[in-house]
Amino acid sequence: MKKQLPIIFIAFILPITAMLWWWGLFSTPKLQIEQAGDYHYAYLEAQGVYSKLGETLAEVKQELDRQGISHGAEVTLVMTDPRKTKPADLLARTGYMIPADAKLQSPLKSATIPKREVVAVSIKAHPLLAYGKTYGALLDYTNQHHSSLQLPTLEIFENSVLRVEMPLSHEPQDASP
Repeated sequence: MKKQLPIIFIAFILPITAMLWWWGLFSTPKLQIEQAGDYHYAYLEAQGVYSKLGETLAEVKQELDRQGISHGAEVTLVMTDPRKTKPADLLARTGYMIPADAKLQSPLKSATIPKREVVAVSIKAHPLLAYGKTYGALLDYTNQHHSSLQLPTLEIFENSVLRVEMPLSHEPQDASP
């Protein structure tokens, strides 16, 4: 058995550990308070479980491509707390960052998130790990500051980095042009 341990280590444990490292299992989210915003985005409304937002995001991308509008990072504005809302009643806006002067056609909608003070948490990790780690850090922050999760939160995903911004005030977070 002792002779097989190095083989087990090289054949199984080392590759699995490397894969988990690559996916970001050992990454730590970075939290900071900052001014962020003045984001312009195209979106579609989504209702239901957040795990199905990818379907709506694909619709937005297809429509942006059809309309010839360049786009940047994926964005999702999370309107309801999944810990307190029935899955069928969850609401979000999901889409892509777009230039401020982009002229959209139906069915796409556009909105602007003004510059505001936020708690921003970012991490480079696979989405299966990133969302839990970022929201875990936000919930730790709210517990330490005797507050609650402020919605809507803004999720920005680009280049394998998830950034979640939670507003620090109760001011309106979304203004349509």
